[in-house]
Amino acid sequence: MSSQQGRDENSLAREMGLFGAMSTVVAGTLGAGLFVTLGTASSTTGPSVILVVVLSGILAMSIAVNYSWMATIFPAAAGSYAYVSRTFDSRLPGFLVTWSKWLGYMAADAVLALGFGSYLQVFYPAVDPKIAGFALLTVLFLVNIVGTKEYSVSQNAIFAVLMLAILVLVIPGSFSVDPANYQPFFTGGFDGFVAAAVPLFYAYIGIAVAGQMGAEVKNPSRNLPLAMVGGTFVLIVLYIWTAAVIYGVVGDYTVLANSDRPLATAAEAFLGDSATAVVAFGGLLATASSVHAVMAAGIKMPYSWSWDEVFPKQFSATNDRFGTPHWSLLTLYVVAAGLTFWSTGLSQALAIATFSYLIAYCAVSVTLLYVRWNRSDLVEQAGFDYGWLTPVTGVVGGLGAAGLLTEAYKGSLSIYVPWLAVGVVVFSVYWYLGQQRGTDVGAILDTLPGVASDEREDPTVRGGPSDD
Repeated sequence: MSSQQGRDENSLAREMGLFGAMSTVVAGTLGAGLFVTLGTASSTTGPSVILVVVLSGILAMSIAVNYSWMATIFPAAAGSYAYVSRTFDSRLPGFLVTWSKWLGYMAADAVLALGFGSYLQVFYPAVDPKIAGFALLTVLFLVNIVGTKEYSVSQNAIFAVLMLAILVLVIPGSFSVDPANYQPFFTGGFDGFVAAAVPLFYAYIGIAVAGQMGAEVKNPSRNLPLAMVGGTFVLIVLYIWTAAVIYGVVGDYTVLANSDRPLATAAEAFLGDSATAVVAFGGLLATASSVHAVMAAGIKMPYSWSWDEVFPKQFSATNDRFGTPHWSLLTLYVVAAGLTFWSTGLSQALAIATFSYLIAYCAVSVTLLYVRWNRSDLVEQAGFDYGWLTPVTGVVGGLGAAGLLTEAYKGSLSIYVPWLAVGVVVFSVYWYLGQQRGTDVGAILDTLPGVASDEREDPTVRGGPSDD
């Protein structure tokens, strides 16, 4: 059996529609933002965290545009890996960028699993968040192994109930805001304001998750941009609205800053017990849906490396019954579960995840600029053209992510640098083995990870119109 035949047999099915991709972006991100970091990020800057949400949203939208534009050219699994490796015709830069992001996904799953455990304590105070988080990871591991269609259905259901839980808080809360609670607005000066930017950007950390699943989205040239850009817009609106409410109804912002479940804490200030329980239930759903989305997306990176023959071949093998990359999923589950028990708190794992994501966001933004200025052949394959807008978003995304990296590296390098060194060794070993076998790297780079060869030039897959 040829290498291409093996890839075709292990390609992924396009079973996710627009709503599934949109719910992956929105519901898969809300757990990180609304229900975990929106309160704790204010510890250094106070109510001005609302302004940080706005500025972070501008950066997030720029990155969403960058990813969605690149996704229409390369609608593949592990989107950022495909964007970088296929643009520069080299597997190494894409591998290095996504090797760190893989670490970020596993750390993010641990963070969100712990957040789930914290919200569960509203109903069961004696529950250990680590045990609850581990149980959640186990359940969602089983759901994800069944396949993309089942993932999409469950995520859509969570999304619908989650929106209701949020509206229970923000609609009545909008009529209970006391402007005096916003004073003093800046409590930590410029340094405190900047320090809040990194954890707050984590609130948008799932904006590109749908791009990681580009090989499984129907009509990706239309649905991926709609999901990522549209989903990011929904997130920005929800975050600004919710931040304005919770800091307007709570007299002392430190109460929110010190809470592991800030929305439930805010609800306690002006809602009855039943409404508070609904919000807390929303926190359970939000963190669960984020773990769900991160798990589904995170398994695509080792799958894609394996597809490109720079990682063990087992990781691109798909389950005979369900068609899912089971070895990749099992690895993420085991590591994320271990991090859940190892982490000394949300902040440490949060820093690792955010740093890793920012590297990928910066790299993809720079890649977009390179394509716009040097690869007219790829520009012609894009599913949409916003003219001057994409170069602007490329600059904003690249500079913004690079700027946040100057703050995000603190506390992360002690883990990131050894991890990167391991990645270089892994890549070098498989590159050498490929050289010995006479691997045709050019032929590999002419494929898209997760995409069967007969789909490669299909206009409904790459930048063409569709009636779907």
